[in-house]
Amino acid sequence: MHELTEEALVAASVDVVWREFTVAGRLAEWFWPPRFETTAVVEVRELGRWEVRSIPADLSVEGTVLQFEAPHALRLGWRWAGEEHTTDVEVALEPAADAATRVIVRHSGFASTEERDNHVEGWATCLQRLVDRHGGAPGEHL
Repeated sequence: MHELTEEALVAASVDVVWREFTVAGRLAEWFWPPRFETTAVVEVRELGRWEVRSIPADLSVEGTVLQFEAPHALRLGWRWAGEEHTTDVEVALEPAADAATRVIVRHSGFASTEERDNHVEGWATCLQRLVDRHGGAPGEHL
């Protein structure tokens, strides 16, 4: 199985970044580009739903909350709508200098290198939107 790790430094506290991943309205505002008209459902409880949808882009992630430790860690079963294969996403939030937060996304369980590589760009651009949402500096995509 193949995996990836993407990191970003976000100019916001761990508590604020936690809410970006766990409050549906906030997640929908940055996770995908605005033209996707994203909606989200987040139930922060074991086996709760963590779903992100875009009707215009015909995309949907149907996630399941596997574990969480507010406000530092979130683990999801990740499945694209219409696909059978589920992968594992771990989001870790660590305090950094200047009241920023280091976001570390580990996504594992890919069946192929190609599948993993397709997600590298997706996570990189996704995390960049989160960095940009909080004004960029001192955030940077790592």
